[in-house]
Amino acid sequence: ALGDAGLVHVDAGVSEGVVTAGKVDAWLRWQRAVQTLDAGTEVRLRAREEARLLREVGLAPADADLVEAVVAAVVSERKLEKISGAEAMAQFKQRLEELSPEQRAKAEAAMGDPRGKGAAPLVQAETEFGPDAVRVVLAREAEVTAAWDTLLQLSR
Repeated sequence: ALGDAGLVHVDAGVSEGVVTAGKVDAWLRWQRAVQTLDAGTEVRLRAREEARLLREVGLAPADADLVEAVVAAVVSERKLEKISGAEAMAQFKQRLEELSPEQRAKAEAAMGDPRGKGAAPLVQAETEFGPDAVRVVLAREAEVTAAWDTLLQLSR
């Protein structure tokens, strides 16, 4: 039987609030490492393991959240860009419902109103996070899209 270890203070660094290629690389390494964890692990132990893995890749929790928010926005906008009209909205709404509440809030915040005003591709992500952050994520688009899709599958 496992006992409760209580609260643990983790100093994982200070976030600079800027998405860089290095942070995207670290986020991708973290996502690959998290996928190797046993899905049946007790929630608190899994959270500790995820935090340990995050420290190992050298990413502050705030930076991981920021990279994930930009990835969510870019991947969502790119996918919406590839499909159109009612089909796009139906798929988008369905995917949102499959997310955890925290991920859904991030995706909705990143996307704004998807019915929007017919804005050009990635304008919402660039407005929210800046064109440099979007460019950094797009440079690794295939990898971040695959990581995001896997993250969504695992959260079901």
